[in-house]
Amino acid sequence: MIFNKSLIVKDPLFKKFQEKIKNSVYLKSNDKVIVAVSGGMDSVALITLLYATNFFHLLVAHINHDLRKESDDDQLFVQDLSKLLNIPFFFKRLNPELINKSISIEEWARIKRYSFLNDLMVQTKSNWIMTGHHANDQAETVLMNLSNQAGVLGLRGIAKQKKKIVRPLLDFTKKEIIEFSKRTSLSYKEDLTNSDITRTRNFIRHEIIKPWEDQTSSIIKCIANSAQYFEEWRIALDVLIKNLIIPNITKSETMFKMPVKLIKKLPKMAQLRLVQILINQENDLWSKHQLQMLYQFLNKNETGKLIKLSNNWYLLHDREMLIGQEQLIITEVKAIEIFPNKQVNYINNRIEIAVFSKIDNIKEKFIESVDWSKLKNRKLEIRIWKNGDTFIPLGMKGRQKVSDYLINEKVDRISKLSQCVLTADGKIAWVCGMRISDWVKITDATFETAILIFSPMSIRNN
Repeated sequence: MIFNKSLIVKDPLFKKFQEKIKNSVYLKSNDKVIVAVSGGMDSVALITLLYATNFFHLLVAHINHDLRKESDDDQLFVQDLSKLLNIPFFFKRLNPELINKSISIEEWARIKRYSFLNDLMVQTKSNWIMTGHHANDQAETVLMNLSNQAGVLGLRGIAKQKKKIVRPLLDFTKKEIIEFSKRTSLSYKEDLTNSDITRTRNFIRHEIIKPWEDQTSSIIKCIANSAQYFEEWRIALDVLIKNLIIPNITKSETMFKMPVKLIKKLPKMAQLRLVQILINQENDLWSKHQLQMLYQFLNKNETGKLIKLSNNWYLLHDREMLIGQEQLIITEVKAIEIFPNKQVNYINNRIEIAVFSKIDNIKEKFIESVDWSKLKNRKLEIRIWKNGDTFIPLGMKGRQKVSDYLINEKVDRISKLSQCVLTADGKIAWVCGMRISDWVKITDATFETAILIFSPMSIRNN
């Protein structure tokens, strides 16, 4: 294995690379950086360039996907390179037999790869993860996203920096990296599957971009620059939405409510982008199908209509309002026991039972006074309401289904999913935050009082 640092530091590509690293607004000297190294030309060029800058504390991470007979040779090559450069080496071997059949091999590999890198970053207390993506990868990604009609985020391609992932070679073309590797006599491993044009990315690389680049040498830079322009347009749109529209929306971390007429005043792209921002998916790539389904939902104002988005957010048309909520998997939320004078957190709510000597009824929203003597010797639990639950609402004589009560109180479909109740030995004493059962009310005979306090952590219907 050949590694000549003196050749590298004299190379014109290294000088450009070093300048970009030193002028970065987020990278700092002595940051601990994990470099994903497959053994291919791009990642080998990246680790050697980073090593030559002497700017970071480096760690090498290698993922053996075990998909090719050469996988073990690649792992040994990267391990030897790490030893030559005196850089700590970490690796993970994957098991292809565990691939989820619902996703492609490429998607499985990508998910596993980034999962390992993120776990390693936590384990080693590193600052960044770096990958060897370059300008040709950018061009390929933009064209793939165009073919998939992935919207404005697809046009921006690969981000130079996203969260803790940095791609410092995005300003350099594959041709520049090949020439650098030849000038510095870098050793690397070839992945023969990169020539398989039955794969979409490889087809775009060999059958579209290469002939195009042969005819127009600047095309890679042009596409990369266009991706940057698209990103700037995206940033501008987001700033306008966040500064001019979102302040007019009632929202919390897990829920929002806005008038339907507000969103219908916006152009199509602004409507879609607004929802992506509100549900914390502003950096996720959406498919054409997802975008179409969302746009149709937003503009078909059917009261009670509900749509579930990919990250477990729900959107609901509730009369003249559009409601969004991040929904927990309610079926997995178990009942919890609650004790006097102790707070419990349940889903997005804080609940407390405070016991006093007899006091007058308190008439405040989300607070109820009850006869403690009727509850104190029973097992008290908080749980999600379920079909078949009934209670006698305070002031009424007849028994009512909880489902009917919630409908009468105009509780929307999303909020109903997480509505909880307080039970005493299994008998409903309180539809939390809404109404107590008549059997626990304060009477003239009450000598000990409890205050039921419900503190929603997200916005609710008024």
